[in-house]
This record gives sequence, C-alpha cells and structure tokens, in this order.
Amino acid sequence: MMAAGKSLRVLIGTVGGQGGGVLSDWLVHGLINAGWDAVSIGLLGISQRGGTVTYYCEAAPDRSRRRTHSMFAMPGDVNLLIGQELLELGRLMGGGYASSDCVIVGNTARTYATLEKMPAEEGIFDSKQIFTAAHDLAPDRHYLCNAQAVVVEQGLSALSSNAFLLGAAVAAAVEGVDDAPFVEAIKASEINVKANIAAFQLGYRLVKEGRFPAQSGPEAARPDASRRAARLSAAEAATVERLLAQRRDSAELAQFVRPAVENLIDYMDEAHAAHYLELLDRLAGLPGVDIATLKAFARHGALWLAYEDIPRVAQLKTRPERYLQVLREHGIKPRHGVEVTDFLVPDAEQIVGMLPPWMGRIVAGVGGMLMRDFDKRSFPLRLGSTTVSGYWSLRTLAAFRGMRRRSSRYAHEMDLFKRWYDAIGAAHARSPVLGCLVAEAGRVVKGYGRVRDQALDDLWGFLDEGVLILERIQRGGGDVGAVGRAALKILASESGTRVRCLAALQKAEAEMGDVPPMLHAA
Repeated sequence: MMAAGKSLRVLIGTVGGQGGGVLSDWLVHGLINAGWDAVSIGLLGISQRGGTVTYYCEAAPDRSRRRTHSMFAMPGDVNLLIGQELLELGRLMGGGYASSDCVIVGNTARTYATLEKMPAEEGIFDSKQIFTAAHDLAPDRHYLCNAQAVVVEQGLSALSSNAFLLGAAVAAAVEGVDDAPFVEAIKASEINVKANIAAFQLGYRLVKEGRFPAQSGPEAARPDASRRAARLSAAEAATVERLLAQRRDSAELAQFVRPAVENLIDYMDEAHAAHYLELLDRLAGLPGVDIATLKAFARHGALWLAYEDIPRVAQLKTRPERYLQVLREHGIKPRHGVEVTDFLVPDAEQIVGMLPPWMGRIVAGVGGMLMRDFDKRSFPLRLGSTTVSGYWSLRTLAAFRGMRRRSSRYAHEMDLFKRWYDAIGAAHARSPVLGCLVAEAGRVVKGYGRVRDQALDDLWGFLDEGVLILERIQRGGGDVGAVGRAALKILASESGTRVRCLAALQKAEAEMGDVPPMLHAA
C-alpha cells in the first residue's frame, strides 16, 4: 500500500466499450472529493468496440500546492495498474510501466482484442503469462479475479464490475482516503448508481478485510456438452442415442462425433446428422486411412454442415436459456423482467439464400428492378425479442429451418462441401498424408459474406494447385507433412492468403531442386 501523502500515478488498460472512461472519471472525481489535486487523460484505440484504450491519471494529496502533472505515463513510474481486460493489463506490464512498489488490480474475464479475433484460427494470447508477470512484478500487491463473476454472484449487474475494480484499487493503493469520496463521485455520475455503489463497496471491503478472491491462473475451459445436450428435446436426445448406439468409434474420434451429431440434429434434423455419419463411415472405409484424417473430417465437416444462416441466428436468439443468460449477466432477478432488442443486418444474398431457388430468383429479380444495387444491399432490423411481435418474427424466421434442405443456399453449400469431400478421397488415393492435409484444409472455411468467399477461394487454390506441388515435393523425398501443415497455417491465419500460401509451397519445392521459385499470379 502506498504511504500517506505520496502522489498517485495510475494507468488503466481497457478496450473500447468496457467503460474505461467512466472508471477514470470516478477515480479522478473521487480523489478531488477527497481534497487531492488530480487530472487524467484518455488515449483512444483503433475502434469503438474492441480497440485498445488507455487512461492515465496523476494525483497528489495536497491541493494547496500548484504543480504540473504529466499527461503520459513513464516506464517504471506508475504505482497503480488497473486492467479492465486481462490482455490490456498484460500490455501495460509488458511496457515496463510498473514501479517497484506498484499495485496491480485486474479483471481476468476476457474480452478478446481485435488482433486476437482477426486470425481465422486460434489467435488468443496465453493468459498464463500475464498471471506470471503480475506475480513477479508485485508478489504481494496484485489483485486479479473475474470481476464480472464476483459481482453477478452478489446479485449485481456484470456492468458494475468496473466499480468493483475501483473499490479494490482504492483499498489496495490509496492510503489515507476512505470510500466516501468515491461513493459521492459514483452518485454524481448518475450511472446505475445503486448497483455501482454496492459493487464499489464490495471490492473495497474484500481488500480491506483480506478476503479478496484472488485468482492465481487462467480458469479452466468449461465443457459445454451439458449445455449443448440441454438444447435437444427428449425425442431429439433419443435420436442421438439411437444414431450412436451401433457405432464403434474410438474414444479419440468419439469426442468429435457425439457433439457433431447433437449439433446437426439441433441445426436441422436426424437425416442431416445421419448423412454426416454416412460420409464419415465412407471415409473410414478407405484403405490405409488414419485417425488424423477422420478427426479432421469429423470436426471440420460438422462445422461446415452447420453453416450459419438467418434461420440459425433466429433459432439461437429465441432460446429460453438465452434470455436467462442475459438476466444472469446483468444480475437481474427473473421476476423483474427485462426488454431485449436484437439488431440484425441480413444482406440480400442471405435473404435470397434461405428461399427455394425458384422463389429466390423472383425475389432477386424484383429486388434488382426496384434497387439497382440490390445484390449489395443490407437490411438492418431492430426486433424486440421479448415483445410478442418481435419474438414471433424471429420464430417465423427460425421456422425456415424446416425448409433449409430446399433452399438455394443449402444446394450451393452442399455442392461446395462435396467438392472438398471428394478431394479428400482423391488425395488419399495418391497418398494418405495428402488425404489428411486436404481434410485438415477444411478448417479454413469460416465466417460469412465476403470473408467466407475469400476463405473458399483459399481452399480451392490449395486443392487445385497446392496439392499438386505437395505431391511433387513428396516424390522428391521432402517432408510433405511438415511443408503442408506450414502452408495450411498460412492459409488459416486469415482469409485471402491463397497467393502467400502457394508462394510458400513453391519456395519449398524450389529449395528441394535448387530452382528459383516461380511467382504465382493472383
């Protein structure tokens, strides 16, 4: 804890949309209420939602002396770090801002940063490194916990987690000031006053009493098997058991097959799940096929067959458990009720895709006559999913799930899916390693709209050109598995990397034969 009379230099790391400005205002006005001289500045990030935002505050306990405050933090000079988002706290520690007596207060709940969400695959930073850094920098002065979970357990809104962090920070790092000036600052802000005061006092009290629920490392990922199974009706659950009863999948493969079957039945129907199992069994019957190929198809094939469309979005938004989750996240008792407004922005392609081909052609034709840019238009909707009209509008859209098999989007997706599936068998006939790489290539097909189109273009480039290069590398005695996995890593990093992936393969081939690599035309 800081000594009484010592100046305070605070650096707050957050992302856009978390309320860092509100927390900073509470801190500064609370210190001013306590008679301190305090100023702060905010450095905005790259986007309103998800971009890095940093706030810096300097304060001194004697307001009678005029002093010049810095507007920027200096490395090694900050004595209180507050992280509303764990990775942003890690950035501040990595920047070397913490002083030798720094107190570290942080929220461990992740709101993934823009750069973590950009890769098509796993781009999430290893949180364990941040916990280790906090412990090393401030062995007895770091307070990390899942602030949202703590306040929600107390019946408060998850949004009041900022006030909880502030309470913990004040108790841990500001000597000679009690909670009253900050309570007054929260009152003056007129923002969810009752809940925020309760959350502030909770954080303040837990630190003062030595009962802060400190977290020593990342929380283990919670399996969602029970939640997924709970979505199924009794008849659907019985169908899952019937489809799986006669199967003899290894435990290694079954961990993918069961959730896939549950999801595909929930997504459409029994026939859709049975078709998936039939394709998997046909693949398993190929001579010399290995478990890696089957696992790759079991995982990526199931995801492709459950592509996201308007009926699926509407189905998920009208689930009873979704409404209950909203209540839990905001600490609202079910008896109080809450209004939920959903914002949907379907484009013309998505709307036409959910219709039968003949109807889609009519809609596209009429739309083209009425709007010159109909095929590029989107149609924003605001639906109150807790109102009768809004709920039944969404349920009507969800009912198109029953027509999905007759929709133009389904026919198109199944043609694309078959092209990939057939390529797995063809590549396997030439080499089991190539077959496995083609099955693994299905992981690049993600997203929707332009991103999905680019991802598909990446996939076809790999299947039509990349596999031929890999085959030549294999004939030349190269490690085709390692080269292929490296190429797929490039392809899966983000959509639109087809040229870079093929260039890497050409370079690997050229290095084998000592031939200059060809430039691949876009």
